[in-house]
Amino acid sequence: MRRLSQEDLAQRIGTSLSTVRRMEDGYPGTALHTFLRALHVLGRLDDLTQALTLENDALGMELVREQLPQRVRTSAGRKRQAVPVVGKGDAPAPADDLEGF
Repeated sequence: MRRLSQEDLAQRIGTSLSTVRRMEDGYPGTALHTFLRALHVLGRLDDLTQALTLENDALGMELVREQLPQRVRTSAGRKRQAVPVVGKGDAPAPADDLEGF
């Protein structure tokens, strides 16, 4: 699409022609930095970065959620008392020392 020959691409990413050929053939021994430099030269590195963001990794995010603790205990090991839900017109609930977590 970019009308670059393999030789041009090899020169721009600083590698040999044979490395570019192996990379295009899917050789698993090609160094990651070679792929990244090729993506940069081709203007596609941002696409890879976007694809690897945590927000786009549904499975990874689900695995992280499963590892979160299900209960929060005080340092003494006792269960915390539930804070009542505040409705309209009720007095505000006491500040939670874990607010923001």
